[in-house]
Amino acid sequence: MIVAEEKIGIVSYGLYLPQGFETAGQVAERAGISIEQVRALGIEQKCRPANQDQPVAMAARAAKQALERAVGTGPEDVDLVLWTGEEYKDYVAQTAAIRLQEELGCRRAWGFDLVGQGVTTLVGLRLALDMMTGDPDIKTVLLAGGTRNVDLVDYKSPDTRWLLPLSASGGALILRRGDSCHTIEETAFMVDPDMADEVFVPGGGTDTPFSEENLGSSIMFYNIQHPEKIKEYLEGRWIEALAQTAGRVLSKRSPDYVALRHLSPEQRHAVLSKIGVGPECSAGLDRWGCHGINDVLISLDLGLKSGSIREGSKVLMLAGGIGFTYAAALITW
Repeated sequence: MIVAEEKIGIVSYGLYLPQGFETAGQVAERAGISIEQVRALGIEQKCRPANQDQPVAMAARAAKQALERAVGTGPEDVDLVLWTGEEYKDYVAQTAAIRLQEELGCRRAWGFDLVGQGVTTLVGLRLALDMMTGDPDIKTVLLAGGTRNVDLVDYKSPDTRWLLPLSASGGALILRRGDSCHTIEETAFMVDPDMADEVFVPGGGTDTPFSEENLGSSIMFYNIQHPEKIKEYLEGRWIEALAQTAGRVLSKRSPDYVALRHLSPEQRHAVLSKIGVGPECSAGLDRWGCHGINDVLISLDLGLKSGSIREGSKVLMLAGGIGFTYAAALITW
């Protein structure tokens, strides 16, 4: 249970989605597989980034939207900026949080980057809560992040076919002290350490720097170390771990809505069934793609717009990413 002397709540959120889309048919053509195989992955269409849709730029657009929605809060009121986007961003060794501060005008704030793969938004929520609870001078926190990890997917590789839903977007949240509008009740996190080195991009790090010889090769994309091990993991442990993480915050309670990361239709049904809710309690992301860190925000937005989330609703945010890592947060909306 998260306990704070003073209420801390989510006051607003923002989303930026690229205007372009890639259809299931286009994905199938690029990957050399059937449309049925693409749809089985949970893709009807997905956002396709344009050249200007860089991770920090998309995050900045989402953050500006969040600031516009946060009545009584401007850039000068932000005390802390947390980058909750992906590790793969506009530039290598860039501190994206500081770049966001400059772009948004949050010049009074302190900022730093978080890395948590697909769960960084929820990691940022927990860290922001803890820092606000521990430091009375931190009254307003902006979490913002962008992703275009779709660039790292080799469409032709059968080993990474399950990553084809990856897309691009920007997302942001604003937390404020003294606001009880949307409060975070519980959070939970879990990792499977023995899977740490199963999925990664080999090139561009200190171990294998880019060179004239390897540019354009497979090392620029996600590689799978043991394909059969990953296949077995995704068919079994992946679903169980998501449900287990959800159970840690629900404590046998039933949520009114589940803001769930992108999954294939089969996986989505399995996770919701284990949680004990029907498909009507969670919006599928088949028409948006997988946005990793921003999936829970996109699903939250869809739930609010459809009326599935009402005043007083218990909203479960549930995320997971390569690593493999899992996170859940229970929010009273």
